[in-house]
Amino acid sequence: MTHTASKTFVARALAGATTLALVGTLAACSDDDGGASTATASTTATATSGSAFTEQAAAAATWAAGKLGDSGLLETEFDGVAYPDQGLTADLVLALVAVGDPQAADVAATLADPATVAAYVGDGTTQYAGSTAKLAATLAAADVDPTDLGGRDLLAELAATQQDSGRFSDQGGDDYSQTISQSWGVLAQAVAGDGADAGAVDYLIAQQCDDGGFSATLEAAECVSDVDATGFAVSALVAADADADAVSAATDWLGTVAETDADGAFWQTGDPAAASVNSTGVVAAALQDAGVDAADAQGWVAAQAVTEGADAGALTLAGTADVRSTTQGALALAGTGLAGLFD
Repeated sequence: MTHTASKTFVARALAGATTLALVGTLAACSDDDGGASTATASTTATATSGSAFTEQAAAAATWAAGKLGDSGLLETEFDGVAYPDQGLTADLVLALVAVGDPQAADVAATLADPATVAAYVGDGTTQYAGSTAKLAATLAAADVDPTDLGGRDLLAELAATQQDSGRFSDQGGDDYSQTISQSWGVLAQAVAGDGADAGAVDYLIAQQCDDGGFSATLEAAECVSDVDATGFAVSALVAADADADAVSAATDWLGTVAETDADGAFWQTGDPAAASVNSTGVVAAALQDAGVDAADAQGWVAAQAVTEGADAGALTLAGTADVRSTTQGALALAGTGLAGLFD
């Protein structure tokens, strides 16, 4: 794989869907130091949800914000090269919003920079549906208008990627769209626009497997339920005020694949499957959105926190402080849910 191909591979793997197994692998290889921070870690962040884990949520979000690079973005390393990771930075913004940290506005402003927007969502000829949707929703959460970004309207651009089937598909090159990017599309339209398009919602529901979970791959020949895809689909369907039966079936399936230990409930991803703070955070946020008790999952996430030293507050991947796990774990600890950020 050439350097250019590697860069493209990373950019698309990280766009929109941040919790696929592939992304977990990339996160495990990343340099979490991220260089000098352009934002001063807030000492006044307080989670706003009333969660029992609010202090840990705020500590986690503050630690992750301290990993911002010189560009004002978080970074991911691949093949020894660090790349600006706009998708991961969006996760940080959502965590900061959830805990009421004023840094959210500054980081969102960096994401809204025209050059950053073009690098992440495409130049208008090439358009990445998942990235477009995730950025639109993230900016809306931080009170930045995603329809007025230096002449770009992300909601209009998202709508232009929607096919007659309801599927949001990447334009101008290879199509990397999958169930998580479809979920971001539905969520973005629901929370940042005039409501989710019925065709997009129906298409997302059509990806639900017989067991109630959602396949990671759109239009999969064999429907195999995936934890992360199911979590994001639940949050999107709740945001869209969609089929309650579909949401209930999905949360029921998540319950059947939960594991438990002395710390609480957790979910596994990867091959071989391993307990994942990242995935457990996604599921916990989805359960919160659906009105299902997620305290056991929050407790498990909280137990994975570093408690002392320079990384105190961080959440872990394979026992090591990890930015991606920390951002999505912080959102779960805050107790708002993902769709709930927009209530």
